[in-house]
Amino acid sequence: MEAKIGINQRIPIEAIELAVKAVLEDRYDNEYAAELARMEYSGENRIKKAVNIINRLTKNNILMPFLKENERKVKMALKNPNDRGMICIALVNAAYPFCYDVTALLGKYFHAQKEIGSPLITSKLSAKYGTNRSLPNGLYCILPMLIEAGFMTRPRPGFYQMAHLVPQTEIAKTIYQKSFLLNNPTLNEDYHFSNHFYFEYIG
Repeated sequence: MEAKIGINQRIPIEAIELAVKAVLEDRYDNEYAAELARMEYSGENRIKKAVNIINRLTKNNILMPFLKENERKVKMALKNPNDRGMICIALVNAAYPFCYDVTALLGKYFHAQKEIGSPLITSKLSAKYGTNRSLPNGLYCILPMLIEAGFMTRPRPGFYQMAHLVPQTEIAKTIYQKSFLLNNPTLNEDYHFSNHFYFEYIG
């Protein structure tokens, strides 16, 4: 049975950041999420789908209680572009294992080569996620988010190069590590995180 991709609409990193801040300040609701969705989409059906994704990424995210416990530190970290990218992608990957798999797979191949093409990404993921239309749709969601978050660049259509993130805060690193542990439940915080390709982007 093919694994579930789940995500079917791209959410801008800026919208995730604004939603996180709203949740931390207890002023988040579906109406606000719909406002954020309208930054990217028109049409009620698309906006409704986007609201569901934004809810899953933020309000209903398993990492959100930890972010709330560290509200002041998280708000400070969000002011730095690298830390903001790490926190937002951590939330995406905690909410959608497919996005975690894409991030880790890219890290694996970036470790060995400077540039990766879309066909390689698709072929490697198809073993787990199948070859139906939802796979390229899912990639269309997560790849631009990784670019916007500063994890990689797209020098030309269909090709990607890794970028290096230099986190400025411990809280950003901790949140990113927690997203890894959620997707690897047999490991614990004693794991040497830098050994895994998921951390290839972190300088």
